[in-house]
Amino acid sequence: MRTFFLSIAILSLASGLPTEQGIVFEQGSWQDVLAKAKKEDKLVFVDVYTSWCGPCKKMVAEVFPLKEVGDVFNAAFVNYKIDAEKGEGIQIAKQFGVKSYPTYLFVNGDGVLVYRSGGYNEAKLFLNEAAIAIKEKHDPKPLAEWDDEYRAGNRDKDFLLGYVRKRAAVKAPNGPLLEELFPLLSDHELADKGFLAAVFDFDPNMTFVPGGKLYGYAVEHHKAIDQTLEKRDGHTLGLLDMGMRQYFMTDIIKNSKASMLPVMRSSKRQLMELMGQEEIESTLKGLVMDYYAGTKNEEKLVPAAIDYVNNGLLKLDIAGKIAADKAAYQKMREPYLNGTSDSTAVENWTSMQRILSRQKMIDVSYKLRSAAQAIYAGTDDKEALSLALDWAKTADEYFPHFSTKAVYAGLLLKNGQQQAAADMMQLASEDGFIQGDDKQRMLLENAARIRKGELPKALW
Repeated sequence: MRTFFLSIAILSLASGLPTEQGIVFEQGSWQDVLAKAKKEDKLVFVDVYTSWCGPCKKMVAEVFPLKEVGDVFNAAFVNYKIDAEKGEGIQIAKQFGVKSYPTYLFVNGDGVLVYRSGGYNEAKLFLNEAAIAIKEKHDPKPLAEWDDEYRAGNRDKDFLLGYVRKRAAVKAPNGPLLEELFPLLSDHELADKGFLAAVFDFDPNMTFVPGGKLYGYAVEHHKAIDQTLEKRDGHTLGLLDMGMRQYFMTDIIKNSKASMLPVMRSSKRQLMELMGQEEIESTLKGLVMDYYAGTKNEEKLVPAAIDYVNNGLLKLDIAGKIAADKAAYQKMREPYLNGTSDSTAVENWTSMQRILSRQKMIDVSYKLRSAAQAIYAGTDDKEALSLALDWAKTADEYFPHFSTKAVYAGLLLKNGQQQAAADMMQLASEDGFIQGDDKQRMLLENAARIRKGELPKALW
């Protein structure tokens, strides 16, 4: 019997038949892959990942190797993988506006995006995404034609409705387009479940214009929209918040729309109040800092960052958060201390402990880190750099992490402490969260640059 199976394996290899059951990914350049897809009249399926992305690794381990997945993807697509932080992957991810990982792009042989999805998907859902992409490929009017017609000036209501639905299907942002469409729609059309499902379907690239016409309507009718879509309370408000933030980053900051900053702040305040969120004032101060950091306005960035930290983050109930973390951590540990649970059976126990012991303080730490990093990147003012150095140190005390140490190292260097900076970057590289992956190698390279007196290209 053993000889029989060995013979089958040898025959398969000799005949060139693939022995893989899961998705077979192409090697070669992006242009090579596009050329192959065009020649075979297929879409390119692109798995956009990063080395540190947990859901990416989960897909590789659990879904990509499945036979039923391989049968569909190998037949229908030319499959390709890119690391969004390396080589050609950097430009490809930027070209298609990839903001989260994993992202799945379905692109035709001309390099035109046909469909997009992402995240960890169980096999059934992942195959459904493939089916949608195949359907989009055979749509007689691909997105490129809709784009051309829109650029040519078509603003007919039915066309705009179709255009919104098409862009929603391929996960393309619709914020400004919805502002054009909204005044043309009747109350009946605005309440249509199909339309609402297209508008309020989660996607990390979705955009909504702060204070816009659609925003105002959604705020007023968010409960009715949730009911129509059969979603939990707060679904619509949550998506508005996410889409507004995305618009803030990709339009308001990118195009230096200073007049939209107060609109963004007032809209954000309204949403936070409706959702019962806390720490509103510090969040709004953070938006101001983000705007001036993103628009590279050094003169206004420094006071905005100082205001964010001193009158925002450090005005929070830090002592209360630390006490709450301590109490929650002690409660979590009880079954392990009394012997009813076994810590040796818990994967990544040490790293998990670090996270669970600082659950409330992690957020404060990361926000302080962001303020320190904004100063690092945005100014060479010695007084501001000295303040930011203290922020980074405090951030790492609140939650020890490779990213806070890396920012601390960068600021040490800009404050003239080269050896201490190199030592701190080396320490950052030893964080258990990143042992053996590309992020650790990056930090080690940063430490080597600092020893030469060079500023790292990216801190972490």
